[in-house]
Amino acid sequence: MAAFRTIMAETTKIKEIKMNTKELIDLVNLDLKNERKHLHFYQNAAVMIGGLHRMELREFLEKEAASELAHVNEFSELVVHLGGVPEAGINDYPTDLICPVAILKYAIAMEEEVAENYALRLRQTHEMESADVAVAHVFYEDQVMDSWKTAKELRQMIRKYEDDAHAN
Repeated sequence: MAAFRTIMAETTKIKEIKMNTKELIDLVNLDLKNERKHLHFYQNAAVMIGGLHRMELREFLEKEAASELAHVNEFSELVVHLGGVPEAGINDYPTDLICPVAILKYAIAMEEEVAENYALRLRQTHEMESADVAVAHVFYEDQVMDSWKTAKELRQMIRKYEDDAHAN
């Protein structure tokens, strides 16, 4: 009888971890709002950035904005694929950053935040049972890798600024 109770308790825990498709759509819509924030932040930062290397950084930021636009479209398509409607919201972001280091640090924080969110989505979708959710799981694998790579590149860019500052 104790073994049966243990099995039932474990089954209950698994059911608590699993989510339904509606809950997944809600989470994808939350992630979509973050992707829109990234798009707008990178666009805004590209025109606001100052400093000696602003043209080089502007080109990078514009490239990231284009990448984020693709992400917005991909997240929107995933919501529709799952049977939902993409929400039009956007999360807040600072619009007054001019300093290249401040812009890069904020971008790193954004990318690291979503990488953690996407890693959580991977755990949340791991045990779901439909093909639609399997597609979402693979989608999030790509997203976490993309955000991680962007954060890594941004950290390297900040090192360049810090090295230049120490050289002077």
